[in-house]
Amino acid sequence: MSGPVGTPWWRRDREAPRREATAAREAAAAAMLELDTALADLPDAVAAAEEAGGPGERDRGRTGGRVGGRGAQHRISAPDSLTRDWRDLSTHADTVIGHYLQALSRHDAAADADPGRARAAATELGAAAAALRDVHGQVLRFREQYGEVLATAARARAAAARSVSAARETTAAARAALDAAAAAGLADPGLDGALATADRLAASAAAELAARRAGPALDAAEQARSAAESAAERARALPGRAAEVRRGAASVRTRREALGTRHERLTPVMSELRRRYPLSAWADVERAPARAAEALAEADEALAALQTALGAPVLDVPAAAALLARVRAAAGRVDDEVRSATGRLERLDAVAADPGALLTEVQRAVVDARRFLAGLPEDRARRFRRTFEDLARRLPPLEESARGRRPDWGAVLREAQAIEDALDRLVRTARAD
Repeated sequence: MSGPVGTPWWRRDREAPRREATAAREAAAAAMLELDTALADLPDAVAAAEEAGGPGERDRGRTGGRVGGRGAQHRISAPDSLTRDWRDLSTHADTVIGHYLQALSRHDAAADADPGRARAAATELGAAAAALRDVHGQVLRFREQYGEVLATAARARAAAARSVSAARETTAAARAALDAAAAAGLADPGLDGALATADRLAASAAAELAARRAGPALDAAEQARSAAESAAERARALPGRAAEVRRGAASVRTRREALGTRHERLTPVMSELRRRYPLSAWADVERAPARAAEALAEADEALAALQTALGAPVLDVPAAAALLARVRAAAGRVDDEVRSATGRLERLDAVAADPGALLTEVQRAVVDARRFLAGLPEDRARRFRRTFEDLARRLPPLEESARGRRPDWGAVLREAQAIEDALDRLVRTARAD
């Protein structure tokens, strides 16, 4: 007799073990593929979760600071059971997979022609397939239990990868901006160090990412990006700063000519002070001509250095800006010295011509302070009344000195200024009390 497809019954019986072995082999292979797919990203995901939730990361999250910025939103707290459960699961999975591979190596498909060996293969590979499917179920339950932790870790790693890439791009842009400035004959020596720092931080971020440390990678990348952006901004600003320095240099050259004229005015001013007033009235401005001359010499020196810097093939912009600031500061000191001497002469002349105007100013300050204290609550006013009265008692002696036969106008001015300053301090203190 023959079967439905024409195969003799005795041949069908011989083929049954082979078919069973083949089916078991295919089922085990499918189970292995399914398990392998389920396990594929778990080792990295678990490692990322463990790293992100480890003691170091928890400390970084608590302390805040630089690492508490954008990276904080990706920080997670992995439960202690995650590591234990993963260790048990992965060990069990390795064991089951190992048994499957051993069974596969023991039962070559070519040996299935022997019914006995085929039955053994079907039995052992069938058991391996069942065990693989059981592990697959455990993997799915593990994923369900720790899904949120693993997903957060995955997001942290993705964010770190994006940040590392952005840091590289920003550093490259900063380097390009610096190269463009150099091509235009402009330099800022400090930028090389800033870019080196950005490069170092970007390399550190990449290394941390490669080591599956998402948190430190994100932090280093953010620092690298920030350093690179700052360097790029400085590099792009160099042309504008250079133009400002050149305009400023032209301005101070013109100002230098005026300074010489102003400095020359000091000689007749000092002559008038010596002739008309005692030394005590202008002793503090006696060295004004010498100080102005020193400042003028420094301005000339800095201006010459600035001209040299501007004529160099490559303009060191920060150095040139510093020289310009030095010229301006020295010029300002010349103006201050001239102003102090001429102002003293004008003030002395004014009080000598009309001492009543000065006394009126001081009297007005006394009256204003008295009115202010009168408007305060009694307990507050009481704390300042003694000081006010002491200052007010200095007004009559000041009037006597100003209206005397040969007043010391320098002493009169100093005392008047001292009273006004003290009254001003009293009012400010009482107002803030």
